[in-house]
Amino acid sequence: MPKKAQFVKPLSFVFIVVFTVVYYTWIWIWKDNDIVRTTGGNTLSVIGTMVACTWLYIAWRTSERRHRPFWILLWLGCISYSIAELIWLCYETVLDIELPFPGYPDLFYVLQVLFYMLAFFYKLKRDKGGLPMIRLVLDIAIVMTVLFTLSWHFLMRSMLALTGITHIAPDTMLSTGYALGDLVLLGGAASLYLSNVRTLSNRVVLYLCLGLLVQVIGDTMFLYMVTLHNYSSGSLADPLFITGLLFVGFAGIAHAAEIENPFARKNNHSSKSDIPKLNIPQLILPYIGIAALFVFMIINAEGRYMLVVGTGLAIVLVMIRQVMIILENHRLARNLYDKKIELESSENRYRSIVDFHPDAIVSIGLDGRIESANPQALRMHGVTEEKLIGKHTMNYFHDAHMDSIMERIELVLQGEPQIYETALRSCQGEIFQVRMTNVPIILQGKVVGMYGIAKDITDNKRHEEQIHYLAYHDALTGLMNRAAFEHALSDTVQIAHSNQELFSILFIDLDRFKNINDTLGHDVGDHLLRSVAQRLQRCVRDNDMVARLGGDEFTLLIRHMKDTREASVVAQRILDAMHQPHYIQGYEIIATPSIGIALYVGEDESPISLMKKADIAMYQVKKNGKGHYRFYNDKDQLYSKKLMLEKELSQALYRNELMLHYQPQIDALHGRVIGVEALIRWEHATLGMIMPGEFIPIAEETGLMLSIGEWVLREACQQAKQWQDEGHMIKIGINLSAQQFEQESFVGTVARILKQTGVDPVYIDLEITESIAMTHISNVIDKLKALKELGVSISIDDFGTGYSSLAYLENFPVDKLKIAREFTSRIGSSQANHMIISSIINLARSLNMNVIAEGVENHEQASMLQQIRCHEMQGYLFSKPISAEDLGKLLIKPSFAVDFKGAAVVEDSDSA
Repeated sequence: MPKKAQFVKPLSFVFIVVFTVVYYTWIWIWKDNDIVRTTGGNTLSVIGTMVACTWLYIAWRTSERRHRPFWILLWLGCISYSIAELIWLCYETVLDIELPFPGYPDLFYVLQVLFYMLAFFYKLKRDKGGLPMIRLVLDIAIVMTVLFTLSWHFLMRSMLALTGITHIAPDTMLSTGYALGDLVLLGGAASLYLSNVRTLSNRVVLYLCLGLLVQVIGDTMFLYMVTLHNYSSGSLADPLFITGLLFVGFAGIAHAAEIENPFARKNNHSSKSDIPKLNIPQLILPYIGIAALFVFMIINAEGRYMLVVGTGLAIVLVMIRQVMIILENHRLARNLYDKKIELESSENRYRSIVDFHPDAIVSIGLDGRIESANPQALRMHGVTEEKLIGKHTMNYFHDAHMDSIMERIELVLQGEPQIYETALRSCQGEIFQVRMTNVPIILQGKVVGMYGIAKDITDNKRHEEQIHYLAYHDALTGLMNRAAFEHALSDTVQIAHSNQELFSILFIDLDRFKNINDTLGHDVGDHLLRSVAQRLQRCVRDNDMVARLGGDEFTLLIRHMKDTREASVVAQRILDAMHQPHYIQGYEIIATPSIGIALYVGEDESPISLMKKADIAMYQVKKNGKGHYRFYNDKDQLYSKKLMLEKELSQALYRNELMLHYQPQIDALHGRVIGVEALIRWEHATLGMIMPGEFIPIAEETGLMLSIGEWVLREACQQAKQWQDEGHMIKIGINLSAQQFEQESFVGTVARILKQTGVDPVYIDLEITESIAMTHISNVIDKLKALKELGVSISIDDFGTGYSSLAYLENFPVDKLKIAREFTSRIGSSQANHMIISSIINLARSLNMNVIAEGVENHEQASMLQQIRCHEMQGYLFSKPISAEDLGKLLIKPSFAVDFKGAAVVEDSDSA
């Protein structure tokens, strides 16, 4: 394929000029030598046609697919002309034989005209098509009829009369056909130039018209010479044929140059979105031709017959053309009506989307003023449309970062949509937290304004703040929780290491708290924990920290100590305060603490090691009489219960000391057991039953959690399979640890155990915590989807105690949310707590998730949960965790109805 056609283009034009001058010069120089003149003329003709063929070939190869048929048809026409010239050269130069006329070359001359006609027909059909093309063909036919009529009257008839010929000879008829064919071609090219819709540039079409016009002039001269019988090879008409052909080829070179350099193309296309201009010449040209025929009929009485025939035929064509115009106008009117209906339908659809959209939507002009508003926007601002329209939108922003908002609006006006959170102020002064979406309004490629779509997220923000608070605070006492304490401890270690400061950790456990829970009940136990928390806060300074780790365990962080005696002072102050009785519901309760103290004295200590040392010291206090405090000593490790558990936990699996208990999950509406939660227990040979709260953290620290987690998963699946075989189709919930879930092979492990045990996956429910769900969200979602493909269901356990973003929750393939005990236990004591539980239930239902409340211990809690449509519950009101054998006995009963008036079975708060 040729390259750099734009550089060939000027050389090609120079070649045409030089070629034409050389051709005429040759004819003039050898005008008296027929042999030399004819030989040179024929040779130049063959060279010219070959060059034109090459140029059209370049146009064909470089054109886009839609243009190629047009250029290949012109190329075939040029090839036909070249063959005719070669035949002529062979006869007159090589064989020295006079070529008859008409003869063999005329067949290929006619083919050239036919190929050219097909090319223009294809182009007109592609550019115009349908009725417009038919009308254009009729215009050409009318003009050709007028031209033929005038040519016959003024040229051909006069030539016949001049020569005395009474009939038209074949050579004259053929020459006339050439001239008329060229006129048709010129009309086709002119129609391309005058057409409102074209896919070739003005320059290219102009070169085509110029080439055909030169060919028309040449054929007219040829017709005149043939009629007078004085034509001979090498006449003045011959160079015009080749020059016209070269201009057609030059149009191809110009088109190829435009393809390589599209920026050089001018006036190439009419934009489809623009309204076509009225083409006055094309519109009136047929009528001018008929008017000319009428004028010539009036002023020329002689030879009027042919004028009358030509005029009649032209009038018939005009009538047909008018019918085509009427049909086209009807089609356009129909299209206009259809477009009107389509536009009305589209506008109604748009208005329905806007008017009934749950979010506030306003359109804003480039001047920043509101141009329209949907009903939700009017309700948000509490005004009528008349009072809102025309107001500047910046009047309603209530945000400290106005510069940032202006930057976003500038980006929108540049065509970039923006999504951000901000605050709006209504006309009544009410503040709304919204998620704002701004999108540009673009008409005809220009930004003319923007839409503002405001989604009210005030309630979501309030709930997220509450959930965020609960993520770092203990729901019962209001103290910091374990997560907050560990974070603060890590920061304190770094600061103390940098500043070489001293601080201490106090680990506190209440003595005989289990007995208080067992004898006086959990309600009294909860009040006691609140009272203890208040006293602990009064014993420390403002910059110190008190936290509840869980159950009856508390930790204190004493910062910026001058010496170790400050820790002793605080510990003694706590002992003195806690020896004072607590008066709760008529009971006088004394709850003494056991306090373990770990000091940070500038050594390279980690937060985990400090917590472990304080814990060990506290266990030493428990072992040695309780009710006092003790600093950590390296010798304490030999007697630490925690270290003993850590040492023996690795053997617990092999000794079959681990077991699963199952706590029923109740459909409270019908009183049926619909599932159970599997809870691990450790039956220690000397210490007795150990709850998971004591040994699970040890398992996580020592790396045993993966083995224990796989054992739990296998044991629960085997139990589920056994119950299925016995006809008990209930679902078993299995808790997953973070370490277990993060294993790359975890999905494969689950699949393997499901296959080995033969359990139906539909009865297995895998429970993850919020902290697991919010860690590496994209990986978690992919892993949960893989688990779902195995057929199991997914639950989020203790929902609300972590900080999960509500924006991400809908992306998780989760089936159930489990409301944490911290919320259930406070039902009736806090309106905010009630709102949070209701919000969680409504959120879950909107996401097609089930909800189950954990820790239901009394009838008031169950009744309140039923009122807010939480019908799945779990807690001591229904049953404590029991062995598989006991649960099996429960399941074989004909029915299991929950008696909400019956007594609840309650264990100590350490049970999990």
